[in-house]
Amino acid sequence: MTAAANPCPVCRSADTAILDARVEVPVLMNRLYATPQAARAAARGPLELVRCRACGFVWNSAFRAELIEYDGDYENDQTHSEVFARHFRERAEAVVAAAPAGGNVDFLEIGCGQGRFIEQVAAVAGDRLGAAEGFDPAWRGAEGDGPGGARIHKCYFDATTAGLMQRAPSLVVSRHTIEHVPDPVGFLIAIREALGAASRATLFVETPCVDWIFERQAMQDFFYEHCSLFSAGSLALALRTAGFHAPKVSHVFGGQYLWAQASTVGDDATSTPPAATAGADLSGAHDRFTRHWREAVRAAAAEGPVALWGAGAKGVTFALLIDPENRVLDHVVDINPGKQGRFFPASALPVLSPEASASRAPRTIFVMNPNYLDEIAADLAARGLTPRLVPIN
Repeated sequence: MTAAANPCPVCRSADTAILDARVEVPVLMNRLYATPQAARAAARGPLELVRCRACGFVWNSAFRAELIEYDGDYENDQTHSEVFARHFRERAEAVVAAAPAGGNVDFLEIGCGQGRFIEQVAAVAGDRLGAAEGFDPAWRGAEGDGPGGARIHKCYFDATTAGLMQRAPSLVVSRHTIEHVPDPVGFLIAIREALGAASRATLFVETPCVDWIFERQAMQDFFYEHCSLFSAGSLALALRTAGFHAPKVSHVFGGQYLWAQASTVGDDATSTPPAATAGADLSGAHDRFTRHWREAVRAAAAEGPVALWGAGAKGVTFALLIDPENRVLDHVVDINPGKQGRFFPASALPVLSPEASASRAPRTIFVMNPNYLDEIAADLAARGLTPRLVPIN
């Protein structure tokens, strides 16, 4: 299906196509609610996902930024999982390894949340750490305070707020932020300009890989707040367009994420950006996905209580696609204490701890992210529980 005439935000091509359209979806997937009533009243917005055939970028052309407000109620910490914590440390080690040999690690994170990655970088850098700062409007602490002596500012990072930094950074990271930005090239340009013409910093960007989603036709990975989704080629192009040099893009976390490294200085002559990818055909994928998993969930429910494992965006979206009125699914399990005892937006599915879930004896658990399957199985076995585990995709 051909898209409207809006050009691609990354390469400006008009060769685009609509992938998926949904009339009303929650605008924030990692804001859970204290009561079912508040959950059902969660703010919603339209989803119209468009893919650029030229560079592979995907975006929500119906995105309305005014519907989004990131604040202290936003909870997306994944580090309670040992699997994710290992990935977390590996990324911190990669960042510190890029620092000049023997030099200080002067670190800046843009979109730092509650500062957990800053803590990890500080732990890896040790006495090499010169300065550590972060910017995020969802920071819950006091302005300028942060873990381990870091300074976190409760605001966005741009040319105006850059003056809050104590010293110029040598390493800059933005993890899982750019996919929330409707103008990703403008976002990267703002970072480059804020760093200043004299900057010699290395930038790292981590973001979901849209080709991973395409290959698995993982419709639960399309949702409102991820309004900008990249292929490796489109991410490299966006970095170049914004004034960064020699971008290198790799796949991490089982291929689910892209990890890009680029410099504020350098020569692009010998750098070959990743080629654009065609992407899988998603014609009818939405209907196939919902039909298949609705049948699977209903069949499982006939044998006993059914739960989901994973109260992140995948779980929220899966619940809405498969059981929007919360009639078949019993609950969702998550190991993050900040999510437990709360409710999914729109569907109002309750989120329980593993202990509370065990008391409801789910017969089948649908695992939202296959990366965690072995960890979940081990957790359940240690509790003496043997539900059937069904990974999504």
